[in-house]
Amino acid sequence: MEQKRFDALIARMEKFAADRPAAYRWRVFCFAVAGYAYLVLVVAALLALLIATKLYFIFGVPLIVVLRSMWVRVDPPSGLVLKRREVAELFELLDSLRSELRTPPLHTVILMPDLNAGIAQVPRLGPFGWHRNYLMIGLPLMKALTVEQFRSVLAHEFGHLSRGHARSANWIYRLRLIWQRLDAAFIRRRHWGSGMMRGFLKWYLPRFNATSFPLARANEYEADAAAAQLSSPRTVAQAMTGVSMAGAYLSQRYWPMIQAIARDLPEPTGAPHAGFVAATITELPPHELQQWQSAALATKTSYADTHPSLMERLNAIGARAEFAPPAAGQSADRLLGGQRARLEETLDAQWRQRVAETWKQTHKATQQQRSRLTELRALAAKQPLDVLPSLELAGLEEQLGAGPEAALVMRRSMVSRFPESLPARFALARQQLQGGEPDGVAPMESVIAGDASALLSGSELLRDYYWRRGEQALARQWHERYLERARILNAAKQERTQFNLKDSAVPHGLSPAALASLCSQLRQIPRLSRAYLARKVTQHLPESPMYVLGFRSSQWWMLSSRSRSAAALQRIREKVLFPGAALIINLEVSSARFTSKLRRVEGSRII
Repeated sequence: MEQKRFDALIARMEKFAADRPAAYRWRVFCFAVAGYAYLVLVVAALLALLIATKLYFIFGVPLIVVLRSMWVRVDPPSGLVLKRREVAELFELLDSLRSELRTPPLHTVILMPDLNAGIAQVPRLGPFGWHRNYLMIGLPLMKALTVEQFRSVLAHEFGHLSRGHARSANWIYRLRLIWQRLDAAFIRRRHWGSGMMRGFLKWYLPRFNATSFPLARANEYEADAAAAQLSSPRTVAQAMTGVSMAGAYLSQRYWPMIQAIARDLPEPTGAPHAGFVAATITELPPHELQQWQSAALATKTSYADTHPSLMERLNAIGARAEFAPPAAGQSADRLLGGQRARLEETLDAQWRQRVAETWKQTHKATQQQRSRLTELRALAAKQPLDVLPSLELAGLEEQLGAGPEAALVMRRSMVSRFPESLPARFALARQQLQGGEPDGVAPMESVIAGDASALLSGSELLRDYYWRRGEQALARQWHERYLERARILNAAKQERTQFNLKDSAVPHGLSPAALASLCSQLRQIPRLSRAYLARKVTQHLPESPMYVLGFRSSQWWMLSSRSRSAAALQRIREKVLFPGAALIINLEVSSARFTSKLRRVEGSRII
């Protein structure tokens, strides 16, 4: 379902839920049951036909296929499994929350390296349930909050499992997540016969999600209310604010600082999970902290997630944002007791192993870039650089040299020297937008208007710029343009992956010089006896030509040889530079109709 239709359906459901809440809940319930009804109906119909006709091969095989497709395996979440005997204090906290909220038992508690917490229900019988409940706790989350704040976050997550007054809404909330996990499993693990299930989920899931969206969002407020009741609205507000601030710190300061070490050291070192201390966030400049908090509060609720915005969640519980990080030694990770150091060490070891290869690549690339920076600086000292070397130098100065401010000055100078250069104007507007400068908006829009290839990255930059400013309407407009461009590029890519007999082909349209260059390269391929060149008629991005080259590697009197033609194909791919995207067809192993199809195109025979 397209995003516009999805958003419009949610909007209609929100109005329906507000005007007729009872009827809306009944509709959601019926839609939920319809998912199971489809599965039961398919199985029952096949089973009835099998019994009635005794045609075991005709109806028995499809029945087995459908049952097999339903028995999809959903992987449980990964992480470090926590044991009651090892972290007894944490499990005592979990037991008390379960008792107060009347939730089903937790089967597994997992520690993860994320700033997050959540409960995943993994169905053992596919769509028919028999779930195992996994509680996922992020170590950074425990480090960012006090014990009481952390308890309120867990209370929110447990609220989604509660058997209290919000039981039916919780069921719908969890069912949405279960269907989504099943859909992901079907996509990831395709097997013969699962197309019926995938097709149904492709139609059903977006409609069920849109119909149940208002109920799922209301369930988030219910979970917040449960958390506030078990602790206090102020504690919940502190937890919400703390998570937001810690997220900004980790993504904008902490992890970039860790990753920057790869520039100087060839192997990952240190212990980032053990080294993170929430109290250090308060040491940042007050204006930066205020900027992070203001940005979080300015973010508007969207249909991208059932979670309401921070401001709306705070308003719902009647509290205001308050950043109250734990003092040293008072964060919730002390609930891990004597196992904390071991768990931190394990997560850090896993992190080092996970990033080792990319770390080495980053280090190697950085050394090469530093050599190039030295080279370009020396050239710039002798004479003004052209636009492309100037762009490269500014980029290297921003990343490894004098820093972003110097790079910004260089890019302003470039635009003054090369006012017609779209790459120079794009680079300046990009840095301005990423720095939150409104001056980058008009230049970026101008570049996009002048160069369609800049639309995808430019619309993404404008979307993110407006999103950070809290201007959701403009952000959504640019997001729509981004999605549309991505759709066109993807469709164009798909068009260029194959050439069928039903596709239209026209003369290649190369200039005499370009054709002569291509033919010269093809004549260097040993034993290439014949070649045809045409252009595929494409629907998407027709301004970017798609060429089709058909070749033969044997004369008409010779027996064809698969090894000889395969060698010729490999050499063409490696040695020949085409004037655009190209598909190469070995006419000796393909249908003879491809030869006649290409031969009919005027001027296609080039060798």
